Amino acid sequence: MKFQEALDIIEIKEKGFMVSFEKREGGILSSDHFPDKLAGEELIPTLDEAWELAERFAKATDDTYVNIYVVDKNFAPVVNYERSILKKY
Repeated sequence: MKFQEALDIIEIKEKGFMVSFEKREGGILSSDHFPDKLAGEELIPTLDEAWELAERFAKATDDTYVNIYVVDKNFAPVVNYERSILKKY
């Protein structure tokens, strides 16, 4: 295998971000996210776009949706997310 072929394979790795949030239902918080990676939806391509969607989601929802922040393709919170959580519960 040529070196460039290996680099091309490495670059095929899934990239992108999701917006994570919790929904209050009868005193219980349930976690969810969008887009739905597990259902095959395409991820948000950039961190800036993900935070913009998170902010728009936070503004458009009531207090039922809390702890809104951005996660990476592996569902890990992005760096410094704790300073940017929207609508903390």
